[in-house]
Amino acid sequence: MTPMRSLLFVPALNERAVEKSKNLQCDAVILDLEDSIPPDRKEQARKVVVDILQAGGFDAPLTMVRVNDVLSPYFKADITSLSSLGVQAVLVPKVNCASDVLAVEQLLDAEPAAKDTKIWIMIETAMGVMNLREICAASSRLSGIVVGPNDLVKDLRATETAGLEALLTSYGLCIIAARAYGLICIDGIYKQFTDAQGFVENCAKGKVLGFDGKSLIHPSQIAPANTQYAPSVDAIDLAKRQVQAYDLAKSQGKGVAVVDGELVEGLHADSARKLLEMAQMIAKRAKREGT
Repeated sequence: MTPMRSLLFVPALNERAVEKSKNLQCDAVILDLEDSIPPDRKEQARKVVVDILQAGGFDAPLTMVRVNDVLSPYFKADITSLSSLGVQAVLVPKVNCASDVLAVEQLLDAEPAAKDTKIWIMIETAMGVMNLREICAASSRLSGIVVGPNDLVKDLRATETAGLEALLTSYGLCIIAARAYGLICIDGIYKQFTDAQGFVENCAKGKVLGFDGKSLIHPSQIAPANTQYAPSVDAIDLAKRQVQAYDLAKSQGKGVAVVDGELVEGLHADSARKLLEMAQMIAKRAKREGT
């Protein structure tokens, strides 16, 4: 699985931002047709995105488009315009139930060029959190979840805090659902984009909870997100030693090993191998791009 540490939202009508995003070191670019586009410019933005995707040229492994929500008057035209291009993925906001996902799937299935198009969803409401099991089981196209903290806080009638107290239950349920169904799970934006230290701390909290990466609103957030969500040097060293110790123990007919005074069982060795695979993929991309 390609690491998804940093997913950058880019307003579709911001030509300068779009061009800049083509050569940034984020893991995904999300061309936005929703929140950043006023109603009277939705059709224009859709046509612009089609042109952008046809031109291509993005360095990021994944380019997706955030369409308008299923209940909006723009949804169907968004999906049908993008499906004929064979877009890599569509990100659907405000998903509340399985039928929302099925509505996207039905439109994609009708277009042969979209046979490989993935569906990503945003969970932004209490109803969406409550229906996660059905939502995640709705389509084999489903690939990832992006949590929308600002809308969630509003819908929960909660208070936003640095400690994320009001969101912990929703975050946990999203991560549990993602793991149960083999999906990527991405933390929501940190809107105070000029607060560099706060952003790093926010990423660290998200990683501890189990998120795979972070959605971003400014290029300055890419490097710290990539760093926070990548294995550290110490973590890589420990993983190597865990794998070596466990493999040695196994060759000697033992079921466990000991590293730094802690037991290492098969599950720990498996996690260590996954961490090393991720580190290797990140290193290969960095080498390929000369960074």
